[in-house]
Amino acid sequence: MAAARDAGPDASGVETIAAIATASGVGGVGIVRVSGPRAIAIVSKVIGGGELERAIRVGWAHAPDGTAIDQVIAFAMRAPASFTGEDVAELQGHGGAQNLAQLLAAVLANGARLAEPGEFTRRAVLNGKLDLVRAEALLDVIHAGSERALRLAHANLAGQLGTVIERLERRAHRVLSEIEGRIDFPEEGIAAADEQAIDAELGGLEAECRKLAEGFRHGRALTQGVTVALVGPVNVGKSSLLNALVGKERALVAAAPGTTRDYLEATDVWNGVAVTIIDTAGTRVTADPVEARGIELGEQRVASADVVIVVNDGNAPWDDGTRYDRRGLVVRSKADLGGGVGARAAVQTSATTGAGLTELKLRVLALAGVADREGNEAAFVTTARQQAMAAAARDSFDAARTASRQHLASEIVALEVRQAVQALAQLRGVEVGDRILDEVFARFCIGK
Repeated sequence: MAAARDAGPDASGVETIAAIATASGVGGVGIVRVSGPRAIAIVSKVIGGGELERAIRVGWAHAPDGTAIDQVIAFAMRAPASFTGEDVAELQGHGGAQNLAQLLAAVLANGARLAEPGEFTRRAVLNGKLDLVRAEALLDVIHAGSERALRLAHANLAGQLGTVIERLERRAHRVLSEIEGRIDFPEEGIAAADEQAIDAELGGLEAECRKLAEGFRHGRALTQGVTVALVGPVNVGKSSLLNALVGKERALVAAAPGTTRDYLEATDVWNGVAVTIIDTAGTRVTADPVEARGIELGEQRVASADVVIVVNDGNAPWDDGTRYDRRGLVVRSKADLGGGVGARAAVQTSATTGAGLTELKLRVLALAGVADREGNEAAFVTTARQQAMAAAARDSFDAARTASRQHLASEIVALEVRQAVQALAQLRGVEVGDRILDEVFARFCIGK
């Protein structure tokens, strides 16, 4: 207990933080990571044998009362040559919740405090080891659900998106310098050719930012996956279609109407994109409270789906899916049986023969914004924050160009360009406040 009195910041005012850095559950190896001015001293005390250096040390970790906990590997990384930019030390012991909890408790008892979600990465950003875009990409790497998602995340982690943003910032600063020159030296005027060059550059910057903002649908679909809901009356073939799309019997299929009484989900990967397919209970009037509740729950999931596949079998009243607006995709199931009204207006599919399934998958991905993008995973924004900043920069460049064409005061044009520059800086993570950082890093796990 006496060691706990040592907890808190050192003379610099910076606290030393610690957390389990590996996934919970049973595993061969588990890591306790410590970062801050006292990190090396704390871990050295837990393992004994003098102060740690970069060389790996093997030894027994002990609790403050001297009880042996686990045989571990320990090493230190001196600032600034570490992930966080601070002194960092790690204990690598055997995996398992109980063992890691005891190792972490020993570190906390010797003066560290438990890290908050994403605090290690946040310190890396604050210490200039990462920009905010790369920090968000790191989270995308951890959560990547497909190969394409991983490629996009690694591209952004390597700095490709950040490089694009920095290039736009430099171009914007050059234009701003030209415009401010008019303000500082109004008597010199500006040549028509220079006016045209500024107009062209503002238009180019607006187009580049528009491209970034519009690419968000693709980036989000890859990093978060696409959710697809199957809807329609009972017995139109929704469950059979789900089984055919994922290539295995995931949903029960029977001739009796209403086999699916609740929604169920299945996951798959289509053209490198993670897809979650939701099979909903067939819609019909029912006196069964359980089935009615299942239909209601299914409708709630449909409301948040990226794409809604409206299934028709050619016998039940035709549903054109207009209520789903641009999310809706109409399918004619059981196409191998022939006949049916409205068939020409829908994607023809057969769960029995497999006909139309490839086309359906491509149409779903196109509707979600990810078709024909394979192999081009660089420079896409992936979060709502990034998209909002790209859109803000786009709008400011557009406003600046409009003001310039209307021959408004140069101060007004410059103001709009400055706002665009500020939006780009915030997109990259410069000049963002604590509230934005809190929102970003709240999505991280405690050990990252």
